[in-house]
Amino acid sequence: MLFLAIMGLIVFLLALFSVIYARQTGGGWKFLKLVTVLSALVTIYAVVKLPYWPYNQSQQSTRKASSSTSTSASTSKSKSTSLSSSQVVFNEASTKRAAATTKLNEENILKQLQSNYQSIGTVAFTKSTKTYTITPTNKKYVKSLKTIKSYPSQNQKAITTITSNFKSLSKSLKKNLAAGYTIQLLQPDTTDKTLLSVQDGQIMTNNFK
Repeated sequence: MLFLAIMGLIVFLLALFSVIYARQTGGGWKFLKLVTVLSALVTIYAVVKLPYWPYNQSQQSTRKASSSTSTSASTSKSKSTSLSSSQVVFNEASTKRAAATTKLNEENILKQLQSNYQSIGTVAFTKSTKTYTITPTNKKYVKSLKTIKSYPSQNQKAITTITSNFKSLSKSLKKNLAAGYTIQLLQPDTTDKTLLSVQDGQIMTNNFK
């Protein structure tokens, strides 16, 4: 705009002097007058649009502030999107680590139970129901369980001992794994009938009685 203002002013002055000279000499000054008016208008327009005036500076500041705000908003949005993506990846990784840790703990406890109860039977784990199942196979233990079940009133002390042991074992499962795990003892010579089951330290099934 500064260049346009300077050029307009030069043309205006030249045209003005030409008009004055033409009128004095009697030449064609009307066309030169039109050029003078047009150059004057162009000069005025260019001067008005110069950035040095307060109102132009205010407009430029407003545009810059708006542009800065838009850029900041875009940057913030980009950072937010990036953060959200990172959070999703982090959550997925944490979930996978937690699942792997739980699986490892379940397997370790199964091995420990198999070692502890190998003298009386077998131990299996059903992940879908979070249940550890003890199946009696030792003949002497099977015979003892049958006797206790057949004569519960005469074997209350033995029933109390077995249930107390299973409740303690269940509390240990809850402590080392989580709530919701069940430990059950099957009835002798069966594969689907529960003699005793305990979950989170609470007796769920008791068929000794």
